Amino acid sequence: MESDTIPSKRGKLIRVAEGLYQYTRSKEYYARFRSRGKHIQQKLGTIESPCITLAEARRKLRDLKSGTDAIDPTKLNKTLGKVIDEYESVLHCSEKTRIYKKLHLERLRTEFPLPPKTTKVRSVQKTDVMRFMSQYNHLASASWNAILTVTRDVFAYAVEDEVIFRSPVSGKDLMYRKRPDSKKLTPSYGEYEAIVAHVRGQKFADTAKESADLIEFMGLAGLGQAECADLTWADINFGAGIISIIRRKTQKEFSVPIFPSLLPLLQRMHEERENKLPTAKVFSVKDPKIALASACRRLKLPNYSARSLRRMFITRCVSLGVDPKTISNWQGHRDGGMLILKVYAQRDPEHERKMASKLTSLSVVEKKIPSGVAVA
Repeated sequence: MESDTIPSKRGKLIRVAEGLYQYTRSKEYYARFRSRGKHIQQKLGTIESPCITLAEARRKLRDLKSGTDAIDPTKLNKTLGKVIDEYESVLHCSEKTRIYKKLHLERLRTEFPLPPKTTKVRSVQKTDVMRFMSQYNHLASASWNAILTVTRDVFAYAVEDEVIFRSPVSGKDLMYRKRPDSKKLTPSYGEYEAIVAHVRGQKFADTAKESADLIEFMGLAGLGQAECADLTWADINFGAGIISIIRRKTQKEFSVPIFPSLLPLLQRMHEERENKLPTAKVFSVKDPKIALASACRRLKLPNYSARSLRRMFITRCVSLGVDPKTISNWQGHRDGGMLILKVYAQRDPEHERKMASKLTSLSVVEKKIPSGVAVA
């Protein structure tokens, strides 16, 4: 039988509802119940956002009970070190990614504030993770974010394995850091054509033609490296004049037109391909990085990347008067063109002069309107 009052040195916890107690001094609520034979007593809310209303306390109690029920009682004593080892054993990624993840996993093993070999995962608090991450405040944003990603993944694995029901790696204090703005290089259309021609003209490169086709496609279609790598001939519908794409970041499907400038390239590639199966990949080269870098170096151009080709496509569309919403749709975005407006709709003096001329014409029309006549 639960007592209605739990004594405390500074106040009392008074029972206000089934499984709920309120501290008389701070008016904060606590949960107290049993789950799978285990006694649970926990403060509801946080220091930054205390739980002081009964309605909120009831909601948090429901969430806590459902979360506690999701824990496997046989794994309550699993240590952080054990979880790190298990997570490392199931890594499925490229060798390059595996190397940097193992580096940061070793950091967790040796530099976490609590000893991972003996610390139970369920006893790790958000403050412990914050202390761990604070050791790397001096690192660049990319490195700090990489360590945070691996830490998030380890505790997410613990949640999936039913060791804990909520990850301690959460909240505004543990958000990714924005990388400092760097100069985003964008080639002119003339530079882009020169790069394609230069790559295609390399006589002693095994993949010169294939690399040139990929670079040319990226610039004319405005698609990124990830989308191009997964593209098959079944995704290209010459009859309907569209290309179906799965955006790698969001796994959302969208389509782009086969633009008039893009059609000759695709037709020629379609005629020349050896594998006639619809599931055959359109491009045999996945990454044009080396070909791009070599061409830029020989042509004495800035070090343009595959992303630069996408930026060139979008910038060119904006300059030709294509509306941001349409460009956004072609990029698989769902923001109605806000990103295009913010990033790519840069100030164009020639465009501003044209817009100014419209106001001049408007003033002439206004002079012809008799006074007293309302203008809609």
